Amino acid sequence: MRRFALPCVGAVAVTIILAAPAHAAPDPSFAPHTQAAAKVAADGTLLKQKNVLTSRNVQTGGYCVQVGPDAVDLADSIVHASGGPAGGSVHAYETPTTQCGNATDTILVLVRNVNGAAIDSGFTVTVH
Repeated sequence: MRRFALPCVGAVAVTIILAAPAHAAPDPSFAPHTQAAAKVAADGTLLKQKNVLTSRNVQTGGYCVQVGPDAVDLADSIVHASGGPAGGSVHAYETPTTQCGNATDTILVLVRNVNGAAIDSGFTVTVH
């Protein structure tokens, strides 16, 4: 009886491992001197985060990054964005924007290529 029971236990374990969720939660980020930080993929997926609730791609080269759950006064913070394509640029706007629903807790990040055209590309953003 034991020989039959042991293979069944192993089969159940394999089934559980293979049934992992398709989209895992973003990894936490160790950033002790920042209020919030995020690493965002080109499609808007939040890859790493500290005090960031969501990120999403709202237009080509345009992303909304919502800080929280801890309160952050974006109007009185220093926001820095970097990454993007080689030779391109990344700009962060901490004031409410229509692209992000005029939310006071959301940063608009715009990514441009070397010619200034909007392009989807990964980036990082920090709030100090």
